[in-house]
Amino acid sequence: MTVGAGTTGGRALRWAVVVLVGALLVGVPAAIAARPGSAQADPDELRDRIAASADVPWTGYAEARAGLALPRIPALSDVTTLFSGVTRLRGWYAAPDRARTDVLTPVGERDRYTTPRGQAVWDYGAELLTLVAADPVVRLPRPDDLLPPALARRLLAGTAASDPATALPSRRVAGVDAAGVRVTVADPETTVGALDVWADPATGLPVAVEVRARGVADPLISTAFGELEQGPPDPAALEPRRGPGAGVTRSPTSDLFGVLGRGDGASLPDRIAGRDREPPEEDFPALGQYGTTLGQLVAVPLPADLAATLLGGIDRAGAGRTLPVEGQGAALETPLLTLAVVRSNDGGRAWVLAGLVPDAAIDAGAADLLAGGAA
Repeated sequence: MTVGAGTTGGRALRWAVVVLVGALLVGVPAAIAARPGSAQADPDELRDRIAASADVPWTGYAEARAGLALPRIPALSDVTTLFSGVTRLRGWYAAPDRARTDVLTPVGERDRYTTPRGQAVWDYGAELLTLVAADPVVRLPRPDDLLPPALARRLLAGTAASDPATALPSRRVAGVDAAGVRVTVADPETTVGALDVWADPATGLPVAVEVRARGVADPLISTAFGELEQGPPDPAALEPRRGPGAGVTRSPTSDLFGVLGRGDGASLPDRIAGRDREPPEEDFPALGQYGTTLGQLVAVPLPADLAATLLGGIDRAGAGRTLPVEGQGAALETPLLTLAVVRSNDGGRAWVLAGLVPDAAIDAGAADLLAGGAA
């Protein structure tokens, strides 16, 4: 039973119905999004409103679909699953530091709370509340990143002001007559070809998003609200609570990159694949962020045992590409996202390298990591 606002029995029943209906009608949000609307907005102005919509509160239910078809790899299964199927989400959002996202599954749910004090994760199956001090800004994707407002703002922030914005036909999404904008990404250093966003033209709140890879007609990631109410959510729903007898634990971070990023960053060069390293976060010196656009690369040093596990998992999956480097390297590739593991021949140095970038950037980044940097 999930612990939160309202009567727990009625709330659990309501969410069980949501999950059951979602399982039977997985195409509903897409069908809702396909209904024509009549809203109109200047595409550049709509883009600006979307970027400034972080202060718009809301409560809603959304479904996200990702067709990257990544194989399950140990230590990265949460990420590969997230980008290879349907994720059902219920969210409450008051402000960037006051939010909650529940991931709904047929067997339970996992709730993430964001508060001014940090984050908390309630695991229904484990009956465990984990209090998290902080996750890094550069981290592995997680379910709340696929909510329409979060996905739209995060990806649009990586585009250039010169990337053209064009109007899309309006859509009726979760009761919102939404105007649409397509931002076509010109940067050849990223695999992202276009971002399509539909938003409330009055508030700028994104209600549906489609992400297209360069040269691929159909969206590889899409997300849309099926239910939405704009306005402040119930404050009680934003307070982390646990059930009777449930355990509580504390963790400095809930993210694998966050755990690894707290280590030694000496093996991270100042520049790879033509991208300069951004100043590291104070608590995560071993997180390497190279670039700030959609074409950025992220590199994180790996301990030897984890590198061996990941390389073995990629090999057993039979879906990896061997990197042309002086060392060992394998990459999981999709038309949009690439994740690679690189290790020196002596096994003494290893990294995970990821980005929405073409093969050439991954290969160059891997070679520069092994060489200790790029000119």
